[in-house]
Amino acid sequence: MAIHDMKIEREALDARARAILDECPDVFRLVARGAAVDPEHEAIVYLRTALDPAPTVTTAGSFLGFLSAAGRWLSENGVGPGDAVSILAPNCTAVSVAYWSAMSFATVHPLNLLFSREAIAAQLAAARAKILFAPPPGAPGGLFEKVEGIALSVPTLERIVTLPLDGRVAFDDETLKPDSAFREPSPAAALPDRVVAMLPTGGTTGAPKAARLTNRNVTASAVASMLAFDGRPGDRVLIALPLFHVGGAFVGALSAFAAGATQVVPTAASLRNPEVIKNFWRIVEAQRITIGALVPTALGAVAEIPVGGADISSLRLFATGASVCPPEIERRFLAAWPGDCVRQVYGMTEFAGATTQTPHNLRQKPGSVGFPVALAEVAVLAGGQLHRGPSPTGEILVRGPHVFAGYADPRHGAGSFHDGWLRSGDLGRIGADGEIYVTGRIKDIIIRGGHNIDPAGIEEAALGFPGVALAAAIGRPDPYSGETPMLFVSPSPGASIDPAALGQFVEGRIMETPARPRAIAVIPEMPLTPVGKIFKPRLREIAAEEAARELIAAAAPGLAAEVRADTEIERGLVVTVKAVSSHCETLRAELGKLPLTADVIAT
Repeated sequence: MAIHDMKIEREALDARARAILDECPDVFRLVARGAAVDPEHEAIVYLRTALDPAPTVTTAGSFLGFLSAAGRWLSENGVGPGDAVSILAPNCTAVSVAYWSAMSFATVHPLNLLFSREAIAAQLAAARAKILFAPPPGAPGGLFEKVEGIALSVPTLERIVTLPLDGRVAFDDETLKPDSAFREPSPAAALPDRVVAMLPTGGTTGAPKAARLTNRNVTASAVASMLAFDGRPGDRVLIALPLFHVGGAFVGALSAFAAGATQVVPTAASLRNPEVIKNFWRIVEAQRITIGALVPTALGAVAEIPVGGADISSLRLFATGASVCPPEIERRFLAAWPGDCVRQVYGMTEFAGATTQTPHNLRQKPGSVGFPVALAEVAVLAGGQLHRGPSPTGEILVRGPHVFAGYADPRHGAGSFHDGWLRSGDLGRIGADGEIYVTGRIKDIIIRGGHNIDPAGIEEAALGFPGVALAAAIGRPDPYSGETPMLFVSPSPGASIDPAALGQFVEGRIMETPARPRAIAVIPEMPLTPVGKIFKPRLREIAAEEAARELIAAAAPGLAAEVRADTEIERGLVVTVKAVSSHCETLRAELGKLPLTADVIAT
């Protein structure tokens, strides 16, 4: 498509998005928009098991009635606009009702399922949560047990309400029945600038950090993704990401609601359920999935599953996001499902979802993450200059109605903006046709003696080695260079990997000598976040422990020492070493050479 034609099409896309947002300026009305297409269409299909022969089905009209009934329940329990409703539960029908009603009539505060009890308490206190929704006692994952009695340390928390995971809609023991006459949010609740969601961003531990998202933010995000996917009535969208993630909530679920499409939820555990992965293509066949979405790690896992005789002809588009999909992972997936079908989505919590996507009617440019979504603008800050067109590599900046309303704690927002543009913290460039390329994360850059190394090049080289399922490169603390590259890989099912052979393979494909990994570790399972991104902070801790042990072995051969690394909010990466007191001074001196904090404790 010529640049002139692309500009005209983009103007038309933005105009269409504005028209929908003028009609539906708040979350409830956007959900109602899709329901109005056909109140009897299936809005949510919940699979209680991977191959559930009789899934729980909720029609669009019933779902809107559930939202109305849940809004009334919240009001009767003293919850209204400005009050936070926290949710610690996996995807299912009752959770969806609780989530979208809380967003429509109050402020939803979804929690990462891997949060520690301490992190949950800190988040609840920071949000001033009134109600916490959680699964019932004894449910898989022990989530209720994790928060039982937590109100003692959260003064604002009035009660914990349980949600069934079996497809029913009930709050505690009270079964909700859909209202026949819809209760819409009050004019105050429907204001475009009202904060309707506080989404935690970052890791699973540490001080509270939650992005405040408004009606305008989340509706702009959902409409932009709906248009990029060409979401339409009759689509059946696989919802595999959790609702505490912007990808699952706004790019996936809310855009499906707005389009009048059907959401298929593959069990509460979703892609963490081995049976879902094992039967993935059979689920696609049985549910006639048209649009799928998986993070790159899950995409790689699915690529290992033979399609067999499954009829997957219903699929027309597959989105991947949460992190940039390595070309090798995409190649493996396309070997199972050939064609121009994979669409990279790039976004962030602070942008309420997708920042860029490749529209359904354009081919994905190799290596790119697509074009700015409807009503979004992207620029690159490089060399102190802001580039709106083709650019050198620099920090990606974004702006538009999707940009969040700041953090719950304003102190977390220092440095978040540059002249009105939201800073992403990602490195990238703008291509000749306006497409965006993400080349790395500023904080993930490995700095070896002043030499900046992009870990993506190391990871891509490793993924070409037979048997490598996942690869991650991080900076290993070094007393001389500050950091040296360390490569972690995990094998495909049934495969074994020889680190020495892998090292030779990778070295032959990395031209920059400083970028060649000094150490390679083969680990059975890669640490992942709840949405499937590789959790590099844990890998940095493992690398720090290894670096510390290496120094200890050189300074005190044969010494038995306990070594553990943790990431702390105030001090960053901390290595704690326990050893006999006679060696402590020597160890403090040696470990002091590493670019981290070392605590040496006498035993």
